[in-house]
Amino acid sequence: MKTPELQSLPRLAPPAELQTCLRVMASREAQRRRRVASLRAYFGYLTEEAGLLFNNLARPYAVPCAGGLLSTIVLFSLVAPSFAVNRNIMNDVPTTISTQATLEFSLTSLVLPVSDQFDEIMVDVEIDEAGRVVGYSVPRGQAWAGNKALRLSLENTLLYTKFTPATIFGQPVTGKTRITIRRNSVDVQG
Repeated sequence: MKTPELQSLPRLAPPAELQTCLRVMASREAQRRRRVASLRAYFGYLTEEAGLLFNNLARPYAVPCAGGLLSTIVLFSLVAPSFAVNRNIMNDVPTTISTQATLEFSLTSLVLPVSDQFDEIMVDVEIDEAGRVVGYSVPRGQAWAGNKALRLSLENTLLYTKFTPATIFGQPVTGKTRITIRRNSVDVQG
């Protein structure tokens, strides 16, 4: 039963925003129900949310970061030449890129006489950074290599031989050199 007092009241229209709010609430509830319907749907939802969050955070910063990086590179390339170290090159000693080892001192003529049987003795010598002999090898075709007494005498001679070491960019390095001992001379080839 309707009361006349209620019927006499003016009919009020709901605000337009109320209808929109109710639709949004219904949509959110439907989405929530779909999201919890299965585990796969839930992970799909989380993936979409993470992608949306990343896009919303990255896009506003992408252009300013790229611009800042580019301007940093340009400005640094303009300023960097002023940081160059100016050395006084008047006192610079010219050096070659590399040098070979050279003989400094040897007891060859005193300890290692070349016998009548062998005209020359050829040996490849390994030299360390200090100019000391650290090893040797005999090239192929050397007949004297089978003579144990001559070989022992050669080893003793090499023990007391001093070299100026090979260099690269002025720094001493290990290297190899070939020594040829003849009756009246000693040749060193790098």
